[in-house]
Amino acid sequence: MSEHPTSAELATFAHGDLPRRSFPRIARHVLRCSECRALLAPHYAHLLPAELIEPLPDRERVYDGLLDRAFAIARATKRQIQREEAQRRRISALLAQGGGLESLLSQENIPLQGVGVLQALLDHSWAIRHENPGEMVKLARYAVEVAKRLNPRQCGSLEQADWQARAWGELGNAHRAADDLDEAERAFGFAFDFLVQGTGDPRLKAKLYDLHASYYGTRRQFTLAFAALEVVYETYEELGESHLSGRALIVKAVYSFYEGRADEALQLNKFGLGLIDVERDPDLFCMAVHNRILYFLDYGQYREARIELFRYQAELSKLGGRVNAIKMLWLRARISAGLQEWSTAEQAFLEVKSSWQEMDMKLAAALASLELALIRMRRDSYSEAEALVLEAAEVFVNLRLQREAIGAVMVLRDSFKRKLGTLEHLEDVVDFLRRWHMDPNTKFVPRGE
Repeated sequence: MSEHPTSAELATFAHGDLPRRSFPRIARHVLRCSECRALLAPHYAHLLPAELIEPLPDRERVYDGLLDRAFAIARATKRQIQREEAQRRRISALLAQGGGLESLLSQENIPLQGVGVLQALLDHSWAIRHENPGEMVKLARYAVEVAKRLNPRQCGSLEQADWQARAWGELGNAHRAADDLDEAERAFGFAFDFLVQGTGDPRLKAKLYDLHASYYGTRRQFTLAFAALEVVYETYEELGESHLSGRALIVKAVYSFYEGRADEALQLNKFGLGLIDVERDPDLFCMAVHNRILYFLDYGQYREARIELFRYQAELSKLGGRVNAIKMLWLRARISAGLQEWSTAEQAFLEVKSSWQEMDMKLAAALASLELALIRMRRDSYSEAEALVLEAAEVFVNLRLQREAIGAVMVLRDSFKRKLGTLEHLEDVVDFLRRWHMDPNTKFVPRGE
């Protein structure tokens, strides 16, 4: 026999307020356990007519009838959950095949309704957030429509409000990722309206605050982002979710770095790293280690950065992934350059540039070209540095990046075309582009201004 439900869980079960995800577990246990069925009986006493309070056998028959009805509901709920899960898997498989929402809508005999469909849409919208923000918005917007059409008789009106809160929150985050911040603000407004109408699920609240913090960060409203992340951290700590509370600290560290507080970023990142589960989210671990080393580099602490890179090298190697390997090589190149190990740095930057080009990562390859140009300038190879600057500038122009980055690169290009380029100017632009690559809202301020 599995562990008995608590008295509070049994009371919630009896009154029909148990969250849907917990209902099948409690119901299965009660069906098998006579002790728990006996404990449930008093909760139905208020439903008995006065004349049935006595004799005892009649009262027990009524109790049995009420329990039978509850168990029938439990079995029906279990079947409904199984159907929703099958539908979720089916829709997820179709979305994974490519073609996006339009392809899904063209499918015949697939009713796009219910919690399973909603889960699949939200999961896939999140999964493609780095690849296709436009499609992410479409999927999240349709998920909002599916959430509106959920049947309250099947999932409960409070849980329907929860699902609408989550769908609107994901739509807000999708708009943020697509740089449509006004629509993101509107969507988050709806999300929080539905949140207060729902079950009060603390995990949902933490999720929405987490997404909203990213919105505030994009707006560069860091004080509000920090306040939201503090709620996220505290909530997950109370729930015993140390991995997710660690993630909140790592994100908070990034915003501290954006504000120019690398020392605070280092401390927050270190604490967050100690909380997260590497196996649960390897990408988060790699990002945290990468950022930790970046913070040391920002301070000019190159030897400390090398020590940290060596410290995590074994774990990073186990995780694999070519992109992460190239990023770590890039850090190694920057460390060597900071320690004036020019030959080692030059060779590493050449390898980084070549690797990004092989993967058709044009922007990253252009940034590596400018890093390499710095090394060539420091080794008095002006003509080679000039060729690298002009090559990188052409990539930036062709990619039609935002005005701030384009402006800085074009001025640099024209300086080198006129043979007026200097090491100091190149250093300023490279330093700006490093920050801009992490935070596109960074402004270019030349040395001395």
